[in-house]
Amino acid sequence: MSTQDSTKLYCSICKRRAKGFKNRSGLQRHETLKHASYNTLPSHVRSVPNSELSHLKKAIIKELQKRLKNHHTAVGKQVFSIHCSEDAFVSIFKNHITRYSPCGSSYFCSFKGEKAFEEVGKILDDESWGERNYGGGQLSFVRLHMPEIENSNYEQSAKKSKTKSLVNGEMTVQWKVTGGKDKENHKFEAGSAQFRFFLDQCQI
Repeated sequence: MSTQDSTKLYCSICKRRAKGFKNRSGLQRHETLKHASYNTLPSHVRSVPNSELSHLKKAIIKELQKRLKNHHTAVGKQVFSIHCSEDAFVSIFKNHITRYSPCGSSYFCSFKGEKAFEEVGKILDDESWGERNYGGGQLSFVRLHMPEIENSNYEQSAKKSKTKSLVNGEMTVQWKVTGGKDKENHKFEAGSAQFRFFLDQCQI
């Protein structure tokens, strides 16, 4: 006979469900602390037509390119979101998802390092996805890697300006459902992917 309290929430990842949680925030906290590396994808995700995936990839690149501005004040953290279904997001990023939260129904990816730019290019089917050439040698780009000497200079600049920039270069992508509800409990929710990255510039 089961002794579990039906009013409590239980972790679907734990093999033993002895401990229940009073609310979703408690369960979410448990997942974050105990299952930060869990990335087994759920079985309910369905395949998506290649035509839809191709359209979404182009939409992602379009939104990203809009943030690759040429002015020096644009250098630093950038963020944007794009609406997409859970099925489409998983279909594109499934081999790169580092964390899946069953409780929060969210997915997380991180791209950084010497091969990261090329890696994202293969995912989005565009090798120039994260750079924008303004001519005259002016290039704005997504920084995913920085040589150690340059990184040291950036760290010193960040300390002086007291900013928390993504010094080493990294792009994170998170999918989750966002929205709200009105006084009549009418919900308005939709899935969206949020991209965070560090914009840099150089002369070529």
